[in-house]
Amino acid sequence: ATFTGLTPNNYNVTVRNTTNGCVSTATVVTINAVPTIATPTASTTVQPTCTIPTGTIVVTAPTGVNLEYSVNGATYQASATFTGLTPNNYNVTVRNTINGCVSTATVVTINAVPTIATPTASATVQPTCTTPTGTIVVTAPTGANLEYSVNGTTYQASATFTGLTPNNYNV
Repeated sequence: ATFTGLTPNNYNVTVRNTTNGCVSTATVVTINAVPTIATPTASTTVQPTCTIPTGTIVVTAPTGVNLEYSVNGATYQASATFTGLTPNNYNVTVRNTINGCVSTATVVTINAVPTIATPTASATVQPTCTTPTGTIVVTAPTGANLEYSVNGTTYQASATFTGLTPNNYNV
């Protein structure tokens, strides 16, 4: 009297008496559709910078009780926020803790740590007998939001360094 392996559908269940061949009226029994969980909506809320080399992913939907979240199918957690993620593509999934259903993954990217080009610089003025200092000029990269330094000390907006005593300088 047990039927297993039935796919979601409506089934007419009847009983037949093997002695006299009588068949009962059908009772409709429904096997429900396989439960699903929505594909997560997730995004990178923090991307790596030169000073912080990791990013953060936040799941904004679905959220609620009985849901857990994972990146790359690893450990599930109650929090919808993942911090300290290195640059990479991550598969974000949601799992229902009651029925065990796992969503389709949403791919979220943590970008590579930004870089800046190695400067092109030269000594445009070398010391002489009358002027004991030199000048270094950075010719690339140049532009807004860039500052320059020799030997990693004080940064300045100008790409020109004057009054430098004879030495090797890291620009």
